Amino acid sequence: MAASVASSGSGQPPPQRSGGGAVRSTSAPGLAWEFLRRNPGYRADYAHWRRAPDAPIDRRWGLRFAADPQLAAAEAKVFWLPEVAPGVVLRLEPREDEDASAARRSLPKGQLIRAEDGLHLRTDWGLQVLVRGEERPDAPLFVALSFDEHLRLRVRAIDALERLTAGRPPPKSHLSAAQLARIGRCLTALDGDLAGDSYRQIAGRVFGLASLAREPWKTATVRAATIRLVQAGRGLMNGGYLKLLRGGL
Repeated sequence: MAASVASSGSGQPPPQRSGGGAVRSTSAPGLAWEFLRRNPGYRADYAHWRRAPDAPIDRRWGLRFAADPQLAAAEAKVFWLPEVAPGVVLRLEPREDEDASAARRSLPKGQLIRAEDGLHLRTDWGLQVLVRGEERPDAPLFVALSFDEHLRLRVRAIDALERLTAGRPPPKSHLSAAQLARIGRCLTALDGDLAGDSYRQIAGRVFGLASLAREPWKTATVRAATIRLVQAGRGLMNGGYLKLLRGGL
């Protein structure tokens, strides 16, 4: 059955972020969504889906279900397609011959959507689980891995699932601290650009107002850096977010 599209958005751009490029989410899936939800083309498509929820979802966005661009990753039901996020989406299969004496682990809590291909679960870490078929989620299950170029990413996702069900801390992000900081600056720069701010205004928001007084603006290194951040932010919004997903959690 097709899943319905939940919505609470007004169709307006996401609220402008404030100061310094701080990003709430440090998971690749969460960051990918932050850029996608700012994409004007996606926002227009979502508005269309709200009017016609049975319309097919354009797979170019990488989403399994339509998600409300007004909502951040923690609130939105963001489910990525397995083929665009092999290190994020785990497939679980029912197993009838499971050893009855073996202690089974329950699936973690999270957002659930039942669709024709099975039960989709999204955890707070951004990890997704797809339980194939109509079986209950507490039935005996095994992990189905494809022996392909993404095997290491899938194994890392299994480790994340084990950590989550055991109540242990999440695995370290595949993004370094420097990469996370730059992505945060790109997001702040992108928001300023989408709001129509000048490069100078964006630079003040990203690097601080004091940075604007150090050099003449037209030849300032901070001006060139700001332009690069805006360009990078637009690139991430216009499909670059899929590369973040390819790296896994």
